[in-house]
This record gives sequence, C-alpha cells and structure tokens, in this order.
Amino acid sequence: MEEQRKIFLVTSCKGGVGKSTVAVNLAVAIAICGRRVLVADCDTTNRTVDLLLGYEDAGMFDLRDVSGGRVAPSEAILRDPRAENLFYCSLPHTGMQPSAEKIAAALTWCADTVNAEYLIIDTSGGFDFPRALYEYMAYAAIIVSTHTMASLRAAERTGAELARAGVREIRLIINCFDIKTAIYDEGRAILDIIDNTHVPLLGVVLYDEALRTAQEKGMPAACVEESTSPEAFYNIARRIFGENVPLFEGMEIRHRRRLVSPADDEDAEQT
Repeated sequence: MEEQRKIFLVTSCKGGVGKSTVAVNLAVAIAICGRRVLVADCDTTNRTVDLLLGYEDAGMFDLRDVSGGRVAPSEAILRDPRAENLFYCSLPHTGMQPSAEKIAAALTWCADTVNAEYLIIDTSGGFDFPRALYEYMAYAAIIVSTHTMASLRAAERTGAELARAGVREIRLIINCFDIKTAIYDEGRAILDIIDNTHVPLLGVVLYDEALRTAQEKGMPAACVEESTSPEAFYNIARRIFGENVPLFEGMEIRHRRRLVSPADDEDAEQT
C-alpha cells in the first residue's frame, strides 16, 4: 500500500503561517472527496491539529505508544465522525519524542491500518525534524506561506533546504491571502509571491475570518456555512489528485487577473 500512498509533509521554517490549518482542512477536503486520508500531528513544539478538529482530550494513545510497541495502531487512531474517510493520529505534546526513524515506521503502520491513500503530516517550524523524517519516508512537501515578506523569505529558505535534502516534489500554498493587499500593495500579487519563493504554486487560500473563529470551536472550513475557504481546499485536493483545476475555480472573486499579476491587469485595461 505504501508505494501507492501519497505522503505530504506540510511545513515551513517559520511559525504562525497556518501549517496546521492547511493540514487539517486539506485532509478534510480529501476525505470529503472520497479518498481515505490520515492526518498526523507531528508538530513537536505546539500540537494543535487535535484542537482544530475538535478532538481535544479524545485520544488516550499516540505515535510514541505505537512506536514503543505498547499499543496497536488502531488504538492510537481516531476516526472523524463528520467524514468517514478521515483519520487522525499524533505525537505526544510532552516528554521524550521517538526518533524520526521510529516515527516514520509508526506512521506507516497507522496508515496501513486504515488503508489510507493519503498521509498528511503537520510539522513544527525549523529544518531539522522535516529533513530527518524525509530520510525514512518518501513524500512530497507542501510549504505554507502568507504574503508577508518575512514569511516569503522563510518559504524560500524552506524550499532550498528541502531541495538539498532530496525532496523530489515541493509545492507552495499561499495562506491567508488578503485580496485588498494584493490589489493595492505593490509586490503582493501571486506571481510576485511565486517569484520570491521560487516554489511552484499548488493553491491559494483567502483570508477567512469565519474560519478563524470556527477553529476555536474545532470546526474545519467544510463545516462552516459562511466560510469562503472550502472551495479553495477542494481545488487543492483535486490538483493533488491530478486534475487541472483553475486557480480560483468556483470562487466568486473580482479582479482575478490583478490578484495574479497587477501588470497584467494594467495591460488589460489599456487594450
């Protein structure tokens, strides 16, 4: 099963860009699309995936227990009642962590147990852990960045480090993309962001106040009627499946060309 499984590491060397938000909502979108997916919280410094899914205190066991042989994978995995194809497991948030090799083995065992077609791994900021984990697992990397210059610089550094580590597929998700900033502030259009990071684009998630509020209640985007985010994550999921999906498919957005490149929009207005 592991040869067919698609494994994605969600990462950035900078904190606060929304890695966990992207990991959770992408996993939910993949599950709703009918694929079996395991989302694993491997953030060794600030575990939050359980909170974003509303699983706080729901699980008794974790990947450390699995790697140590104390429990079977089935005892460390939670199945989401809102999406039958969505499963969750995590590292403990305290105490000594297993080695990357043992984490990789435990993740593979858990994914095999639920026949997961996709494995989404949320990681902490920094390079060391993602690079060490890559040595034991074959996967693609998804770098998460906002449109701030500090975040873009971090995304560029992350991409360079992952490339040096031999990661064969690296993609970018722009999170919390502010339309007003993109239109009125120079250097914030999507093509500018890609040029700054040197990483191919997988998708764009617009800033969504409704999602930010809902996450405090453990509700992913797909569960929030007023949220503008679900379509963005469905589009990203479909691209992962290999479909050719336009960047803002199904999203009601004005000035689309200007969001991609202000220069293109100005050229269009002159012709």
